[in-house]
Amino acid sequence: MKKFYAPGEKSRAICPHCAKIVTTTFSYRDVPFDDGVGLAKGILVAVCDECGTVVAVPAQSTPAIRKERAAAEIPLEVSLPAPEMEILDAAAYQIDPFSTSRFRKAIFTYYLRRLELDQKELDKVTRDMRKWVQQRQAKSHAGIKIPNRRLSFKLAPRTQEKLKIVLHKTGWSKTYLARSIVMLVEQEILENNAQKPVLALQEIAAAVNA
Repeated sequence: MKKFYAPGEKSRAICPHCAKIVTTTFSYRDVPFDDGVGLAKGILVAVCDECGTVVAVPAQSTPAIRKERAAAEIPLEVSLPAPEMEILDAAAYQIDPFSTSRFRKAIFTYYLRRLELDQKELDKVTRDMRKWVQQRQAKSHAGIKIPNRRLSFKLAPRTQEKLKIVLHKTGWSKTYLARSIVMLVEQEILENNAQKPVLALQEIAAAVNA
Protein backbone atom coordinates (compact mmCIF):
# COMPACT_ATOMS: atom_id res chain seq x y z
CA MET A 1 0.00 0.00 0.00
CA LYS A 2 1.28 3.45 -0.92
CA LYS A 3 2.18 5.76 1.94
CA PHE A 4 -0.55 8.10 3.15
CA TYR A 5 0.83 11.57 3.83
CA ALA A 6 -0.42 14.12 6.34
CA PRO A 7 -0.17 17.94 6.19
CA GLY A 8 3.14 19.11 7.68
CA GLU A 9 4.87 15.78 7.07
CA LYS A 10 8.38 15.93 5.62
CA SER A 11 9.80 14.11 2.61
CA ARG A 12 12.50 14.47 -0.02
CA ALA A 13 12.20 14.98 -3.77
CA ILE A 14 13.95 16.50 -6.76
CA CYS A 15 12.97 20.15 -7.19
CA PRO A 16 12.98 21.19 -10.88
CA HIS A 17 13.51 24.83 -9.89
CA CYS A 18 16.42 24.21 -7.51
CA ALA A 19 17.73 21.37 -9.72
CA LYS A 20 18.60 19.18 -6.75
CA ILE A 21 17.18 16.89 -4.11
CA VAL A 22 15.47 18.98 -1.45
CA THR A 23 13.46 18.55 1.73
CA THR A 24 9.73 19.04 1.21
CA THR A 25 6.71 19.70 3.38
CA PHE A 26 3.23 18.44 2.55
CA SER A 27 0.65 21.20 2.47
CA TYR A 28 -2.47 22.24 0.58
CA ARG A 29 -2.03 24.26 -2.61
CA ASP A 30 -3.89 25.16 -5.79
CA VAL A 31 -2.24 23.12 -8.56
CA PRO A 32 -2.53 24.08 -12.28
CA PHE A 33 -3.40 21.29 -14.68
CA ASP A 34 -0.66 19.98 -16.94
CA ASP A 35 -2.03 21.79 -20.01
CA GLY A 36 -1.97 25.10 -18.14
CA VAL A 37 -5.74 25.58 -18.38
CA GLY A 38 -7.56 25.54 -15.02
CA LEU A 39 -6.39 24.24 -11.68
CA ALA A 40 -7.22 21.85 -8.87
CA LYS A 41 -7.90 23.83 -5.70
CA GLY A 42 -6.71 22.88 -2.23
CA ILE A 43 -4.80 19.70 -3.14
CA LEU A 44 -2.28 18.08 -0.78
CA VAL A 45 1.16 18.30 -2.41
CA ALA A 46 4.84 18.20 -1.52
CA VAL A 47 6.33 21.71 -1.52
CA CYS A 48 10.04 22.49 -1.75
CA ASP A 49 11.26 23.95 1.56
CA GLU A 50 13.80 26.13 -0.25
CA CYS A 51 11.81 27.79 -3.04
CA GLY A 52 8.16 26.89 -2.44
CA THR A 53 7.70 25.05 -5.74
CA VAL A 54 5.24 22.15 -5.86
CA VAL A 55 7.46 19.17 -6.59
CA ALA A 56 5.25 16.12 -6.07
CA VAL A 57 1.62 15.05 -5.82
CA PRO A 58 0.88 12.02 -3.62
CA ALA A 59 -1.41 9.27 -4.89
CA GLN A 60 -4.05 10.19 -2.31
CA SER A 61 -4.61 13.53 -4.11
CA THR A 62 -5.26 11.93 -7.53
CA PRO A 63 -9.05 11.42 -7.07
CA ALA A 64 -9.51 15.07 -6.08
CA ILE A 65 -7.52 16.23 -9.12
CA ARG A 66 -9.59 14.04 -11.43
CA LYS A 67 -12.79 15.44 -9.94
CA GLU A 68 -11.63 19.03 -10.44
CA ARG A 69 -10.49 18.22 -13.97
CA ALA A 70 -13.85 16.72 -14.89
CA ALA A 71 -15.64 19.77 -13.49
CA ALA A 72 -13.47 22.06 -15.64
CA GLU A 73 -14.40 20.26 -18.86
CA ILE A 74 -17.23 21.61 -20.99
CA PRO A 75 -19.85 19.30 -22.53
CA LEU A 76 -20.40 19.25 -26.29
CA GLU A 77 -23.60 17.68 -27.59
CA VAL A 78 -24.89 17.65 -31.16
CA SER A 79 -27.43 15.51 -32.98
CA LEU A 80 -26.32 13.81 -36.20
CA PRO A 81 -28.11 11.52 -38.66
CA ALA A 82 -27.35 7.90 -37.77
CA PRO A 83 -25.42 7.22 -41.03
CA GLU A 84 -23.04 10.08 -40.23
CA MET A 85 -22.39 8.73 -36.75
CA GLU A 86 -21.69 5.38 -38.40
CA ILE A 87 -19.03 7.07 -40.55
CA LEU A 88 -17.19 8.15 -37.39
CA ASP A 89 -17.42 4.67 -35.89
CA ALA A 90 -16.34 2.96 -39.11
CA ALA A 91 -13.32 5.26 -39.31
CA ALA A 92 -12.48 4.57 -35.67
CA TYR A 93 -12.59 0.84 -36.36
CA GLN A 94 -10.41 1.23 -39.44
CA ILE A 95 -7.87 3.22 -37.43
CA ASP A 96 -7.89 0.76 -34.52
CA PRO A 97 -10.26 -2.25 -34.32
CA PHE A 98 -10.08 -2.02 -30.53
CA SER A 99 -11.40 1.55 -30.44
CA THR A 100 -14.71 2.22 -28.71
CA SER A 101 -17.22 5.03 -29.18
CA ARG A 102 -15.03 7.16 -26.89
CA PHE A 103 -12.56 7.51 -29.76
CA ARG A 104 -15.06 9.79 -31.51
CA LYS A 105 -13.74 12.60 -29.32
CA ALA A 106 -10.15 12.02 -30.46
CA ILE A 107 -11.22 12.14 -34.10
CA PHE A 108 -13.25 15.31 -33.52
CA THR A 109 -10.46 17.14 -31.71
CA TYR A 110 -7.84 16.07 -34.28
CA TYR A 111 -9.82 17.60 -37.15
CA LEU A 112 -10.89 20.60 -35.07
CA ARG A 113 -7.25 21.49 -34.51
CA ARG A 114 -6.52 21.18 -38.23
CA LEU A 115 -9.39 23.47 -39.12
CA GLU A 116 -8.31 26.02 -36.54
CA LEU A 117 -4.73 26.13 -37.83
CA ASP A 118 -5.26 25.86 -41.61
CA GLN A 119 -7.38 28.60 -43.15
CA LYS A 120 -7.02 27.11 -46.64
CA GLU A 121 -8.45 23.81 -45.46
CA LEU A 122 -11.24 25.62 -43.66
CA ASP A 123 -12.07 27.48 -46.87
CA LYS A 124 -12.09 24.22 -48.84
CA VAL A 125 -14.39 22.54 -46.34
CA THR A 126 -16.72 25.53 -46.57
CA ARG A 127 -16.89 25.08 -50.36
CA ASP A 128 -17.27 21.29 -50.23
CA MET A 129 -19.90 21.01 -47.52
CA ARG A 130 -22.91 22.13 -49.57
CA LYS A 131 -22.18 19.57 -52.25
CA TRP A 132 -21.57 16.84 -49.66
CA VAL A 133 -24.84 17.53 -47.85
CA GLN A 134 -26.72 17.43 -51.15
CA GLN A 135 -25.10 14.11 -52.02
CA ARG A 136 -26.10 12.63 -48.68
CA GLN A 137 -29.66 13.81 -49.15
CA ALA A 138 -29.71 12.24 -52.62
CA LYS A 139 -28.61 8.91 -51.14
CA SER A 140 -31.48 8.83 -48.65
CA HIS A 141 -34.39 6.61 -49.69
CA ALA A 142 -37.92 7.97 -49.63
CA GLY A 143 -40.08 6.39 -46.97
CA ILE A 144 -37.17 5.30 -44.79
CA LYS A 145 -36.97 7.29 -41.60
CA ILE A 146 -33.40 8.13 -40.62
CA PRO A 147 -32.98 8.43 -36.84
CA ASN A 148 -30.62 10.88 -35.22
CA ARG A 149 -27.84 9.93 -32.84
CA ARG A 150 -26.27 12.10 -30.14
CA LEU A 151 -22.58 12.91 -30.39
CA SER A 152 -21.61 13.79 -26.84
CA PHE A 153 -18.35 14.25 -24.97
CA LYS A 154 -16.55 16.78 -22.79
CA LEU A 155 -13.92 19.22 -24.03
CA ALA A 156 -11.05 20.66 -22.05
CA PRO A 157 -11.15 24.47 -21.80
CA ARG A 158 -8.29 24.80 -24.31
CA THR A 159 -10.14 22.67 -26.87
CA GLN A 160 -13.30 24.66 -26.21
CA GLU A 161 -11.37 27.80 -27.18
CA LYS A 162 -10.37 26.16 -30.48
CA LEU A 163 -14.01 25.33 -31.07
CA LYS A 164 -15.02 28.96 -30.48
CA ILE A 165 -12.35 30.17 -32.90
CA VAL A 166 -13.54 27.91 -35.72
CA LEU A 167 -17.20 28.76 -35.11
CA HIS A 168 -16.37 32.47 -35.10
CA LYS A 169 -14.41 32.21 -38.35
CA THR A 170 -17.14 30.32 -40.16
CA GLY A 171 -20.40 31.36 -38.57
CA TRP A 172 -21.31 27.66 -38.37
CA SER A 173 -23.33 25.97 -35.69
CA LYS A 174 -21.73 23.20 -33.63
CA THR A 175 -23.81 20.66 -35.55
CA TYR A 176 -22.62 21.97 -38.93
CA LEU A 177 -19.02 21.86 -37.73
CA ALA A 178 -19.48 18.26 -36.57
CA ARG A 179 -20.93 17.33 -39.96
CA SER A 180 -18.00 18.98 -41.73
CA ILE A 181 -15.65 16.81 -39.69
CA VAL A 182 -17.70 13.75 -40.65
CA MET A 183 -17.24 14.75 -44.29
CA LEU A 184 -13.47 14.98 -43.87
CA VAL A 185 -13.39 11.62 -42.07
CA GLU A 186 -15.35 9.96 -44.87
CA GLN A 187 -13.12 11.48 -47.56
CA GLU A 188 -9.76 10.92 -45.92
CA ILE A 189 -10.16 7.78 -43.82
CA LEU A 190 -12.88 5.67 -45.43
CA GLU A 191 -12.50 6.61 -49.10
CA ASN A 192 -8.81 7.42 -49.55
CA ASN A 193 -7.10 5.92 -46.47
CA ALA A 194 -4.92 9.05 -46.46
CA GLN A 195 -1.62 8.27 -44.82
CA LYS A 196 -1.07 11.46 -42.80
CA PRO A 197 -4.36 11.54 -40.84
CA VAL A 198 -4.48 7.75 -40.50
CA LEU A 199 -0.99 7.57 -39.00
CA ALA A 200 -1.66 10.54 -36.71
CA LEU A 201 -4.89 9.03 -35.44
CA GLN A 202 -3.29 5.59 -35.04
CA GLU A 203 -0.70 7.18 -32.74
CA ILE A 204 -3.48 8.83 -30.75
CA ALA A 205 -5.38 5.53 -30.59
CA ALA A 206 -2.26 3.74 -29.32
CA ALA A 207 -2.08 6.18 -26.41
CA VAL A 208 -5.81 6.32 -25.69
CA ASN A 209 -6.31 2.55 -25.87
CA ALA A 210 -3.10 1.58 -24.09
